[in-house]
Amino acid sequence: MLRSLFTISGLTLVSRILGMVRDMMVSHYLGTGAAADAWVAAFRFPNLFRRVFGEGAFNSAFVPMYSRRLEEQGDEGADRFGSKTLSLMFVILAGIFVLAFIFMGPITKVMAMGFDAERYALAVDLSRITVVYLVFVCLMAAFSGILNSRRSFAPPAIAYIMLNVVFIAGLTLVATRIGHAEYVLSWCVAIAGVIQLGIVIVAARRNGAKLRPMKPRIDGDMKQLGLLMVPGLVSAGIQQLNLIVGQSVASFQEGAQMLIYNADRVNQLPLGIIGIAFSVVLLPEISRHLRGGRETLARRSMAQGIEFSLLISLPAMVALIVIPEAIINGLFRSGQFNAEDVHQTGLALMAFAIGSPAYILIRVLQPGYFAREDTKTPMRFTIITAITNIVLCVPLFLLMRHVGCALATSIAGWVNVILLTVGLRKLGFIEMSKGFTSRTARMVLSSALMGAALWGIGEFAEPWLFAEGRLVRIVSVLAVSGAGFVIYLVLILVTRVTSVAELKAKFRRAPKPVTPPES
Repeated sequence: MLRSLFTISGLTLVSRILGMVRDMMVSHYLGTGAAADAWVAAFRFPNLFRRVFGEGAFNSAFVPMYSRRLEEQGDEGADRFGSKTLSLMFVILAGIFVLAFIFMGPITKVMAMGFDAERYALAVDLSRITVVYLVFVCLMAAFSGILNSRRSFAPPAIAYIMLNVVFIAGLTLVATRIGHAEYVLSWCVAIAGVIQLGIVIVAARRNGAKLRPMKPRIDGDMKQLGLLMVPGLVSAGIQQLNLIVGQSVASFQEGAQMLIYNADRVNQLPLGIIGIAFSVVLLPEISRHLRGGRETLARRSMAQGIEFSLLISLPAMVALIVIPEAIINGLFRSGQFNAEDVHQTGLALMAFAIGSPAYILIRVLQPGYFAREDTKTPMRFTIITAITNIVLCVPLFLLMRHVGCALATSIAGWVNVILLTVGLRKLGFIEMSKGFTSRTARMVLSSALMGAALWGIGEFAEPWLFAEGRLVRIVSVLAVSGAGFVIYLVLILVTRVTSVAELKAKFRRAPKPVTPPES
């Protein structure tokens, strides 16, 4: 499981690095003006739909059902189910695309209530270009679920890398010549969708998945999938409503869309590298163990996921709180993105970082429910989380402006973690290894000591971290971050959170079972 995790994490790291390069270029060309706000709004809609329909509700229902058929009926039964699902899914997505294209004006009004006439008109134009991406990316999510169920994790991760490659190519080759970077970016979204879908289709074929178009029908399998998806749709939809509420409230502050977007992108690095990787690996892993009657192994996988996610997310949270402005300055200060934008984005990053471990843990804990084909319980918890966020967002915005929106999101995330954990404990599904509490305390201590050292290094390196040359700033941020990583690694070894031998053992291939000789 951990080897699969690191396959995805390594490729996700490449994607996130390219994503940072993309965001640096976008900030350079657009700054925090009207075009930047409009572009963020246009890109948000298909992304939101991907998270609600594609990766959220759909995969949480589809992957356990497809995995069960692989376990019980073999490739043929699983692929027949996959073909029926994809055919019906395409028809539904095509209809949604047409409706969204026609009614994009009202949709944009809801998602960006504070936009003036100029930003609103531009956001509608850009959204009508980007909206086609929802068809491609949701189909890609379905093919990714099929590949993940077959333990093929690399192709979907590579497909996500291509999105950033297309963005960077578009800005470098086209925007530098014709300008209008916001329109170039929007067309890049549509082009990338075609390329990404092509990658996972080819990969599915190479992995032996025999999928073919079929006449869309709503039979027993599709009804069961739909029933399982309903709570997931509500849950994922409410989760995204959290973001919409925060972004809509923030839209009353000009430029806040880009400030929050850039802060969230940096904060998403640990979530993308570890949290999403765990959710991708754990769901089919736990599903297979439960279907095979191996509940002890399923609980062990969950326990490993919780402990390892804390090992990574706690130091990441501390680092983002200790040197947020240095990180933002190194990555984004350029062109239209000035020193004040850096300061305001750094404040938002600190607020987001408080919830960073929570959103990684959510990705680890939810498969414990989804693998049992229980999508209703996470839905109820998400509703409570959303109410928490909505109640906090407006007063915190009035008190702290855009930083308040980020803080409300973090608090809501921790509420969700508490609810998910209590629920799994009642099911007897969380069974942590001996010494978990002691190791966690030592992780916290190591993270705090690393943070203190990182602050001192940041103070010493300030002339380079805030230098005029962008390359100097980027190299300085990487050097300081690398120093923090090394310090944390030494600290967790010194405090015996883990050992070199234990780390090696986790990634060593298990020996093949030896068949005993016949007597």
